[in-house]
Formats: sequence, C-alpha cells, structure tokens
Amino acid sequence: MSESENNEKDLSEFQIRNIRLLTHLLAHDAVTDEIVDAIRQTELEYFSMFDKYRLLEQKINIDEKTNLLKFKKDYLTNIVKTASRIYHGLECQLYHISFIRFDIDDFSVFNNRYGHDLGDRVLVEIADIIRGNSRPTDYVIRFGGEEFDVILPSTDIPGARMYLDKIFKAVRGLIIRHGDEGLSVTVSAGVSHIAYDLSDARLVINRRIDRDYEQMQACADDALYEAKQLGKDRYCIHESGNEARYREIRELYCKSK
Repeated sequence: MSESENNEKDLSEFQIRNIRLLTHLLAHDAVTDEIVDAIRQTELEYFSMFDKYRLLEQKINIDEKTNLLKFKKDYLTNIVKTASRIYHGLECQLYHISFIRFDIDDFSVFNNRYGHDLGDRVLVEIADIIRGNSRPTDYVIRFGGEEFDVILPSTDIPGARMYLDKIFKAVRGLIIRHGDEGLSVTVSAGVSHIAYDLSDARLVINRRIDRDYEQMQACADDALYEAKQLGKDRYCIHESGNEARYREIRELYCKSK
C-alpha cells in the first residue's frame, strides 16, 4: 500500500471529499477565501455533530449511575465473532468464556436504614471495584438493581476463580463512611462457563449464541442462589446436571426471605 493510500485511511470520507473538491477547484483556478472558509466551517460543523453522536451513543450504552455497560443480548455474539476472526486458520482449539453474576448482599438494608443516597454510593463503590479489577476486554455490565454481570473472554474456571478472589478481597476491605460509622459491604456471585470450538462454522449463527448467553445467565443465577443460601459473601460455580438441586435451593432461599 502506498503512502498516499495510508494517509487516506487516516482521513474521514468527509475530509477526503473536501480535499478532492479543493483539488478540482485548484485545477480550474476557482479557489477563493470564501470557498475555503465555507469548507472549513462545514468541517467544524461535521465534527461537532460527530462528537455529539458519539456522546449520545455512549449515553445509550452506558449506565449513568455506575458508568458500566447496560445489558445487551448480543455481547456474547460479539465476543465469539471477534475470537473467530482472531483465531481463524489456527489449529482447532477450545475458546473458554466465563460469566459471573454479582449481587450486593442485603442491599435493601442500606436503602431502608440509611437512605437511597448511601445505597447509590454502595452501588458506585462496588461497580468501581469490579471495573478496576477487570481487563479492557472484559464486559462489565450493570444488569439491573444491585446486580452486576461480567463476561470474561478467553477465561476458564481457574481463571475466573483468580478474578473473583481479587474482587472479593477488595470488597471485603471496603468501608463506607456514614457519619461516625464505618459500614462494610459483602457480595455474592454465581459463575457459569462455556467453551467453543472456533473451527465450528456454525458459531456465527447468532440465534445459537443468543441461546447460549441466556443459558449462561440462568446457570450463573442458580449458582448465585446457592451462594446466598450458603450464607452469602462467597461465590459458587455452577455444576451441570443438578437442576433439581438448584430448584430446591431457590425455593428454600425464597422461603427464608
């Protein structure tokens, strides 16, 4: 690729059109200060509009309170498609993805006893801990209320355990100041996992991955209920084939509430 082609790649199509227009006008000796000023003004307006669009797009996809991603059902599809492109042509290998659902323990206590302002501070502090201990490639999501989801690409269960140990250590060391009180916070988490054979061309079928994502969430949710039932402030790994036990755990936990 020539140097001129490389330079063109660094410019927007809008700028390239303006350059071609100026080149055409120069060739016909038709460039005036008014034309140059008009083109410069249109560029300023274009990039101002572009910046506003990017801010609007970010606002749509980012939770304002925690600055985490909002839930979208195509996150897993994006991860698998990206991995398929990266590893295309390599020897067949399994690509591991772990999924974690966090829940702040007894969050309603903070809201009811200390007010929603303190509850919001707790949300932000936990969100900051999770995001601060995550990689740029991880998807850190506010699922809703006091629940946070994390998708860990290229991560098996041992890797997920290492990640969780860091999160739990940081949360256990967190103290929320409220007047003269120092309040502690705990979280519980459930973990699920999937492994894809990236040589399988059917992976690009979005509906299949959408179903996988739903299943990963359901399995992590079952493991989360187990962590809650066992006393909270812990995480549990989902074990396949134990659907009846998970239903019983969920029923027992709901009855105890």
